Amino acid sequence: MGTVQGVFLPCISQILGIIFFLRLPTITAQAGTIGSTLIIFASVLSTLVTSLSLSAIATNGTIQAGGPYYIISRTLGVEIGGSLGVLFYLGTTLGSSMYVLGAVEAFNTNLSDYGA
Repeated sequence: MGTVQGVFLPCISQILGIIFFLRLPTITAQAGTIGSTLIIFASVLSTLVTSLSLSAIATNGTIQAGGPYYIISRTLGVEIGGSLGVLFYLGTTLGSSMYVLGAVEAFNTNLSDYGA
């Protein structure tokens, strides 16, 4: 799939998800337009560096069951793979809970406009 379609676009879709669009007015109000642009640019730059690093690691072999954890644990070793696996699990768990809360907030805001 390549670096852009396989790694960079899925990471950017996580950044530009429901949380980003629900919190953008608050971020802009607090940091200003220039500050918000810098925050978004830093996020995209971080995602680009992460996707390039993961692409460099992934080119060492085929990806089997386990996905990113399998790649990291086989390339960087069991110790680093285990600690990054725990962080990957926590990030995925907290990210999914944030997306659920964001969706509920969007539904609540839109349904209250219609008297529901």
